Amino acid sequence: MRAYSIDSWVYVAAPLFFYGIVVLGLAAMGDAGGERNLVKAFFRSISSSLSRYTGVPGWAMAGALTGLMAAGIAMVGLYWDVAWHIDYGRDKALFTPSHTLILLGLNGLVFAAAIAVIFATLERSSAGFRFGGLQVPWSALVMGALGVGAVAAFPLDNLWHQAYGIDVTLWSPTHLQLVAGGSLGPMAMWLMIREGRRDAGDASSPTLWGIGVEVLCFGAILTGLSTFQGEFDFGVPQFQALYHPLLIAAAAGIALVAARLALGAGGALGAAMVFLALRLLVAGVVGGALNHTVPRFPLYLVGALAVEAAAWALGTDDRLRFALVSGAAIATAGLAAELAWVDLSGWGPVSGNGLPVALGLGLVTALAAAVVGAGLGQGADDDDRPGVPLAAVGAAGLVLMVALALPLPRNVGEVDAVISLDRTGDEAVVTVQLDPPTAAADATVFGVVSWQGGGRVSAELDEIGPGRYQSSKAVPVTGDWKSMVGLQRGSEVMAAPIYLPADPEIGAPAVPALAERQVAFVRNTDILLRETTDGPAWPALASYLGVGAVALTWIALLSLAVVRVRSARPAPRPAAVVPPRPPAPGGWVPRHVHV
Repeated sequence: MRAYSIDSWVYVAAPLFFYGIVVLGLAAMGDAGGERNLVKAFFRSISSSLSRYTGVPGWAMAGALTGLMAAGIAMVGLYWDVAWHIDYGRDKALFTPSHTLILLGLNGLVFAAAIAVIFATLERSSAGFRFGGLQVPWSALVMGALGVGAVAAFPLDNLWHQAYGIDVTLWSPTHLQLVAGGSLGPMAMWLMIREGRRDAGDASSPTLWGIGVEVLCFGAILTGLSTFQGEFDFGVPQFQALYHPLLIAAAAGIALVAARLALGAGGALGAAMVFLALRLLVAGVVGGALNHTVPRFPLYLVGALAVEAAAWALGTDDRLRFALVSGAAIATAGLAAELAWVDLSGWGPVSGNGLPVALGLGLVTALAAAVVGAGLGQGADDDDRPGVPLAAVGAAGLVLMVALALPLPRNVGEVDAVISLDRTGDEAVVTVQLDPPTAAADATVFGVVSWQGGGRVSAELDEIGPGRYQSSKAVPVTGDWKSMVGLQRGSEVMAAPIYLPADPEIGAPAVPALAERQVAFVRNTDILLRETTDGPAWPALASYLGVGAVALTWIALLSLAVVRVRSARPAPRPAAVVPPRPPAPGGWVPRHVHV
């Protein structure tokens, strides 16, 4: 196992240094308003700078920008960590640079919420509610809950690993709780900006900088929702391939529809463009500077154009109609373009066998996600504008969860294979003879993948005879590499080993690269997750209950914040009194005039 280098810690220190420089710069350029208390003067100076440059109340922009910084730190840490596990396997320490970035980012959400509360209190904002002597905006409550819930997953994750070993997967319950907290954070950040604008009322006039930050929030929302595709981004998925188009449809439906409603014309396209910029940056850091496997990603451009076209053709006054038409467009034109991109970019082979099911279930997913996105986008609406009924948003959320739960089964079929290797040095061309010969005829995925030898290598299996297939290129079969044949047919997710090194730390024997081996296909996690062990049932029960409770709390608070922000109105300001003017000709003296 390879260890992180000392230089890797630069990526932990750099964003914190940058944040500190920006804060000091804002304080230096701001106006303390004659405040003599040094601490209050510091905060007031930052607030005045942010308000002047963005046209949004300082408390809202301070919390949103701090939250965006924290979410970005966590995102880089997440993709770095997954890439490390794909390339090298287990870590040697708990507090690695990537883990530290994740922890800093998630705690940063709590810090951002606290910053918003402090600023809102000092500015005597009317947003949210009073708690003791503090003014707590609804969006800050949501952001703090997301951060606390995500950080709370760390002890649960440690309990899970102690009971069941190290499972290198993004989709364990505790890992999902960690990821979801950071991924949903940008929603709270956008709501914070909108809550600030509502708080300012007529005094709110966002500048180009302020509008740009709001577009950035929606790009971050789309990026956050796309993190659940991580196992497919790195090309070693452990779940049904059907999940990939469904997750793309869900992310596009929620984020793009909400962006178009909140930002107006071009909003969906702007969110997609920001998403591409953010993911290219992450790919450059992880795959370039850090020299790991490059995480792939969808484009969302056709889906964004489809949403814009739906808004242009139908308008957005009828929110539900707009959402349903946008969802249908995302599920057809959008998904077709994404699947073509997956194929053309070499991301992974796309089989036509699973296409009807993917498009059918993708349509249900996209429709439900679009209605949820319309519900989120209503946080930007005024009271007198008709919106999507809360019951419809709730029903759509349930449909979305059911649609995403349907591909969960991972079964094993009765398939055997004779695997032959044509060695050339450390690599080999793989030939697979299936029994029965038609076992891969209706496969959704069938190929060879190698990982944890310092990168990832994949090869298609081309049929060269009845039930006989050969890899399109040689794959590594020595050293720390792991190589296997993967086969998916509907709900059956299977694999057969080609080469696996011995792992004394977990007592796993080697599977040598033999010239020929007869083997039965097993569940793919038997090979992908050799580190896992059987354990007592109660840690799993505690983890699933914890994740469920936290998720329901997040959904409830996020829904409450959208409703409260939508209905918020600025508190009445004290009436300004115009001093009496000198007596007018004729002896008439005007009374005080209130404005």
